[in-house]
Amino acid sequence: MIIIGHRGIAYPKFKKIVGFDGIALTDNSSIVWFEANEDKGYVLSHHCIENNIKYALRVDNITDFVIYASLKPLYIILEKSPEVYQKIAETYLMDSKILYVIEDEEEIEQLAKMGIDGVIFREVLE
Repeated sequence: MIIIGHRGIAYPKFKKIVGFDGIALTDNSSIVWFEANEDKGYVLSHHCIENNIKYALRVDNITDFVIYASLKPLYIILEKSPEVYQKIAETYLMDSKILYVIEDEEEIEQLAKMGIDGVIFREVLE
């Protein structure tokens, strides 16, 4: 299980962006992330793909999840129904890993039992 944001485990920095300027200001060791609904025409995703930039995005519906999985972000971030999305990811053998947003370490056990790829602490995304 991937655990991002736990004080005992090293993890890459995540940098929220809203446009190309944010990407340019982010160092190569960080992972840029953005909201799927802010990626109009998939321009941010395509820019990341074309320039080999590690990226993640947060989705809130299955249609965006399936479409963006085809654009191969490193991570797809979720805040609801992780088991539904994980089942879809396994059915279609998606390369992207699912990260479910958590507030507290105590949530990890339940998500591990569900077989969710990973978790990310909310403060990492702020």
